[in-house]
Amino acid sequence: MKMQKKRIVQCGLSLICAFGIALSGMSVHAEEVDSLEDKTSNLQSQLEGINQDLVTISNEIAETEVKIEESNNEVFRLEASLQISRNNEEVQYANMKTRIKYMYENGSDTLLSMVCEAKSMGEFLNRVDFIQNITKYDKDMLENMVKVREGIEEQEAELKSRQQELLDLQSQLDSEQAALQAKAEETSTDLATVNAQLEAARAAQKKQEEEAQRKADEQLAKKAQEETKQASASAGSNTSAGNNSGNSSSSGNDNPSNNNSSNNTSSDSSNSGSGGYVIPSGGLTPSKGRIWYNGHTETYYSQKVLPGGGLAIPGRHIASDGTIRDADGYIVLASDDYPRGTVVETSLGAGKVYDTGSGSGNIDLYTDW
Repeated sequence: MKMQKKRIVQCGLSLICAFGIALSGMSVHAEEVDSLEDKTSNLQSQLEGINQDLVTISNEIAETEVKIEESNNEVFRLEASLQISRNNEEVQYANMKTRIKYMYENGSDTLLSMVCEAKSMGEFLNRVDFIQNITKYDKDMLENMVKVREGIEEQEAELKSRQQELLDLQSQLDSEQAALQAKAEETSTDLATVNAQLEAARAAQKKQEEEAQRKADEQLAKKAQEETKQASASAGSNTSAGNNSGNSSSSGNDNPSNNNSSNNTSSDSSNSGSGGYVIPSGGLTPSKGRIWYNGHTETYYSQKVLPGGGLAIPGRHIASDGTIRDADGYIVLASDDYPRGTVVETSLGAGKVYDTGSGSGNIDLYTDW
């Protein structure tokens, strides 16, 4: 098991090295993606700010239009009042001219006789005062109407000036709104362009990551195959050395007990190699202690070393190929990548996960080898 863990660590280091080489190439795409994401974020912020400015200007334009409408109504009202004042002024002026004309036509003798015919001093004074009051009334009324007309004209002039200011403000706001709309369209176009570039960069980055993963998997598989060959060569060397040692011991010692011991050792070695089981070729075997299959490495652990008494395996039995199986015929597996109860296809058939501790990326098959 220590050798298996050591091999797993070696494979892990190889995988890390492969990813390190791949990541050095992916850093360029990552920097490009980060740069484009920053540009996208900045353009989105700019577009949001422009849209907010457009909302503000639209509200100002709406308020200005309301004020212009109110100003127009006020101008119409003042123009109507001014017309009425002018009409009253004309009427008063006509009345005054009529009275003046009457006085001139009838002469001053008539006024003088009207005053002199008074019966008393009081009546005389009243008639004089009456003539003066008529003259003063006409003058005052005319002056008052002129003031009213001039006041209305001043109000109208001020209101029209204010109205022109509002019209100028509306024109300015319309220009600003048009400029912001053009800027918003330009920013939206830039944002769409950067988004397209970002999607392309992300796709390129994903493709490069997938290519790096594929190369890493290939390198890991190649490394596993090399280690399997080395393990097979090491196992063959150890078996040859064991046989030579047994023969040397047998020829050098005539003690029967020693001979029996040598024979037992040879028999145990033979059972540990195959145990008389029918093991399919092309998959995991006692001599091929580690292979690459279906995206993972495979190793085995023997119940002769680890009895596995704590595993709840229904219908536990030894199959003809020497694998430990459950009642449904699934090979008992140990995996750190799959939850217990998961069915996984192995080089010796379908198996079910009952245990852990195999290491990431590796599956242990429970055997009687």
